[in-house]
Amino acid sequence: MKMIKRLMKKLKKKKNNIFLELIYNIKIKNRALQFIALFFIMQNLLFPNILSNINNKYIWINKESLIDTIKIDSVLSFVKESNIENIFFQVRSRGDALYESQIVPKYEKIDSSFDPLNYVLEKTKDENIKVHAWFNTYMLWSSPKIPKDSLHFYFQCQNCFATDFNGKSDSNIKLNQIQSQNWEGVFLSPLNNNVNKHILLVIDELINTYDIDGLHLDYVRFQDMFYGYNEVGIKDFENKYSFNPKDLDRGLISPRFGYLDTEVDSLTKLWDDYKTNSITNLIKSINNLIRSNDSSIKLSVAVKPNIIEAKYRWYQDWLTWIKLDLIDFAVVMNYDSNINKFNFNNRLINNSLTDFEKQKIVIGISTFNQDPIDASDKIILSRLNGFNNFSIYNYNQKQITDNWYNPLINVFNFNIE
Repeated sequence: MKMIKRLMKKLKKKKNNIFLELIYNIKIKNRALQFIALFFIMQNLLFPNILSNINNKYIWINKESLIDTIKIDSVLSFVKESNIENIFFQVRSRGDALYESQIVPKYEKIDSSFDPLNYVLEKTKDENIKVHAWFNTYMLWSSPKIPKDSLHFYFQCQNCFATDFNGKSDSNIKLNQIQSQNWEGVFLSPLNNNVNKHILLVIDELINTYDIDGLHLDYVRFQDMFYGYNEVGIKDFENKYSFNPKDLDRGLISPRFGYLDTEVDSLTKLWDDYKTNSITNLIKSINNLIRSNDSSIKLSVAVKPNIIEAKYRWYQDWLTWIKLDLIDFAVVMNYDSNINKFNFNNRLINNSLTDFEKQKIVIGISTFNQDPIDASDKIILSRLNGFNNFSIYNYNQKQITDNWYNPLINVFNFNIE
């Protein structure tokens, strides 16, 4: 630590040392970060271009900040003042619409005559702000009360809900009861073709009605690894492969009953791949839908940060989506407040993608579970590791009032020319 302080004093003697200002933003609070700071200060003395400039800046704007013109104007004012060029504007939260739709009902808190998406598109058409429609895909509902509108998809397809290994369908969840701590909400099943047809229909209407710059998919995954047992999906799988995947979990397909280990592994992989491919196939279909319209819409997906867990727990094989050009970019929700876990996720990505492919990565930084200095530290360290696209999760009016975002915006707009 004394060595770092001596180096900092030497750097401080140099007038207008921009890099010094940036290093001072890092909160040194453990030995690991002390050595990281020391390493990068020394590197700066030898290699002044080590810090990657930020190419693209994004921020998520959720539905509560979009329900009327006053709130939207406040959002756009902050975005312009912060030099943020891209917004993820939530258009679908829980199976509803923050726009005019003939397929799904409007978000309950919005006046029936108001079209938030159209309003923001009109307000930004002459501004340097791109609007990406943020679309929650398989998440359907999470309120303690059922939807008010009988046309909501919650009521339209009772066999379309996600189902766990025990046969419990999300359609049977008692919404007014206390849920488990990890409960996110009611999900639709990626294995049910009627679900995917509905999603594609909604997206087709959206992209053909509004001149959006991007479509940003969220919750494009399974609810967890023990889901995937939707009755319709299981029947489709059985018809195709002639065995029930539940028999793998029940131990009926095992060496105990005469199966070779290689056979068990092969059938297990078949089932895992089936679930993974169901998500990837939806991404392919959405990509084709956009391209078939000769659209310039950018397709992006919010993804789990650990590439291994993303694929084998959530069946979200987003590395493949990037390598096959199925999406224009992935927004990695690296929300871990622990700096070591945060960096571990980034290192996995670094080791798995080429420099060109890494340009399709946007690092998502959380604001709900850490202070602004910690969040800023993560942006700085990510930039030092070569990442140059970032998104803040998410806009919060109270934090704006408290100037909470100031350190993040300073780091966002800090570039070495």
